Amino acid sequence: MKTYKVFSKDILRKANNFAIKHKRNRTLNKKYFMRRSNSTLFPIVFAMVHNDVEMRVQIILNEKGLLGWLDIPFNTYDALPTVDI
Repeated sequence: MKTYKVFSKDILRKANNFAIKHKRNRTLNKKYFMRRSNSTLFPIVFAMVHNDVEMRVQIILNEKGLLGWLDIPFNTYDALPTVDI
C-alpha cells in the first residue's frame, strides 16, 4: 500500500478557483472534474515546492489516468487528507 494526499471534488474546485483568481501558473480546466460525482477523490501523484511560495501538484483526474497540474498554497496542501491505496 501507498499513502496519497487527495482532493475531494469540493476542495479541488475551491483550490482551482483560488489558483485562477490569483493567476497561478498551473490551473485546471473545470470540465475535467466538475462532471465527476461529489464522492470522487482525486489523488496527488507528484508534488514539489514551486518558487518557494507554493506547491505544484500533479493530480489524477479520471479513471483513464488523465493528469493535471495545479499550484496551491502550502496550507492547502498540508490540510489535504490522505488515503492508502
